Amino acid sequence: MVDAWRLVRNPYGRAVYERLRDIGVTATLMSEYVARLPAPMSEHPPHDVVTDVVEPDRVAAIGAPTAALRPDEVVIAALDGGSPVGYLFCSLDATHTIDPLERVCSVDGAYLRRVFVMPEHRTRGVATALVSAACEWAHERDAGSVTALVARDNVPSRRLFEHGGFETERSHLYIRIGSISARRTF
Repeated sequence: MVDAWRLVRNPYGRAVYERLRDIGVTATLMSEYVARLPAPMSEHPPHDVVTDVVEPDRVAAIGAPTAALRPDEVVIAALDGGSPVGYLFCSLDATHTIDPLERVCSVDGAYLRRVFVMPEHRTRGVATALVSAACEWAHERDAGSVTALVARDNVPSRRLFEHGGFETERSHLYIRIGSISARRTF
């Protein structure tokens, strides 16, 4: 049986979402995951994968949206034999525009976004290694916590953070139909 999240987390579901957004209809429910540092991750990286802070062009070859990278963010990459197989973006004490919520949010501590692992390297602990490396990077810079906003329908990312010791601190709901919008944080 296909997991329900797979029905919307694909190019076709994304196209429907973007088309509705273009005509003024959007709804987003996101969980705010937070880990207090130091936050040990439960798994170790696969033996053939290393993580490192890299220049953005190093992950551009695997489709990283480096044009969306902010000047105050770093790229942490997972490297297999020197080739990138995953990445995430990380910032400290920054204010970000959260497009799905159509709002600006300030984050104390580290903020993780754009966690990505190439499909052929998934379910091997690569994402866990990336998040663990980001937590270590943030802890070395005296951050007290690490935060990630995850869409409620993004089950793989929710599992990643939940199994990594992150806790849901709050949820954000945003609905817009044309010029009418509603927000709720709970």
